[in-house]
Amino acid sequence: MSTLKFTRLLFPVFLIIHCQGMGQSSADQKKMDEYNQLKSRIESKQFYFHAQSATSQKGKTIQLTSEYFLKVNKDSLQADLPYYGRAYSAPYSSSEQALAFKTTEFKYSADSTKKGGWNILIEPKNASGISKINLNVTSSGYCTMNVISNTRSSISFYGTIQDYKYR
Repeated sequence: MSTLKFTRLLFPVFLIIHCQGMGQSSADQKKMDEYNQLKSRIESKQFYFHAQSATSQKGKTIQLTSEYFLKVNKDSLQADLPYYGRAYSAPYSSSEQALAFKTTEFKYSADSTKKGGWNILIEPKNASGISKINLNVTSSGYCTMNVISNTRSSISFYGTIQDYKYR
C-alpha cells in the first residue's frame, strides 16, 4: 500500500520534469531557426533594417514613429532615414535634409563576432555625402546602425533586421 502511494506521488513530478524538458527543446529549436534565417539574410545581402530610434552625436535620442528604413539587396541599397544633428554645409534644397538615397554602387562586408552577431560595413559610392554605414547586429536580430557622413556629424539608429521580401 505504501508503494502505491509513493508511485502516485512521484508520477506527477516525473511527468512535469519530462514536459518541461520537451518545451525547452522546442524553444531552443525556434531560436536556432530564427538565427539561421538571420544569418542567411546577412550572407545573401538581402535584409531590411527598420529604424525605431535615432541618437545624435550629442546624445539626444528620438523615438521614431514613421517608417524609416535601410534596404539592402544584392545589387541595390536604399535608405529613407531622418537626420537630427549638425550639418557642416547647408543643403541645396529641403529634400536633402534627410538621409534618403538609392544607389547600385556600394561595397558590402560582413564579419561575424564572438557572440554570434555580425559587424557589417557598407560604403555607398554616390549617396549624398554618406561615406560609411556601420551595422552591429546581434544574434537575435537587433541592430545599431551608425551613419558617417562627409558633410554632417554622425548619427546612430537602433532597430531590427527583418526579411527583405515583405518590404
